[in-house]
Amino acid sequence: MTPINQPLLLDIDEQTRSGQLDRVDRWLATTRLLQAGYRQLLDDTVGDIAEPHLRSYLAELRDVAREHEGRVDDLHRAFAREPTQPGTVRTVGASLLGKARQALGHVEGAAAGATSGSWRKLRELLLSNLDAIAGYAVTEQLGLALGVPAVVDVTFPVVRRKTQDQLLLQEYLLEMASNAILLDKDL
Repeated sequence: MTPINQPLLLDIDEQTRSGQLDRVDRWLATTRLLQAGYRQLLDDTVGDIAEPHLRSYLAELRDVAREHEGRVDDLHRAFAREPTQPGTVRTVGASLLGKARQALGHVEGAAAGATSGSWRKLRELLLSNLDAIAGYAVTEQLGLALGVPAVVDVTFPVVRRKTQDQLLLQEYLLEMASNAILLDKDL
């Protein structure tokens, strides 16, 4: 087999392209849901944190999470699609996802011996942000696969910031783990 040294362009019919963009729309709804769930967990967590530096950092993350949630509309536009309108389905979906994550986090935390509610919420934030990172990163790959470079202009800065935040959340989680698990101390 001879390697291809030149770009290879495939012409696809409008029906195929439209079907692909419909699937992208569904993925963008998932990305929005993951990000909204993360933002809602931040909303629920900030007030529960007593440590002032961590509370301030999480409040900043909440503001950034709102901005990132709004960027999903930019992704719709990049794919030449109409953004979904805010409404009950989006709100209820994010709320249900957030509550399900909290319930799972409580069960896992209690099983691990961490009864501190705020430490468990910090752990839930770490996992939820990771899911949201994946949502934007997959969207970036869809944009590249479909030849829509404007998607990268939206996703790359979001993924970069969320990855940076992920590392800091992990640091806070690890820093507080011994107090939460060994001393049963809240944050």
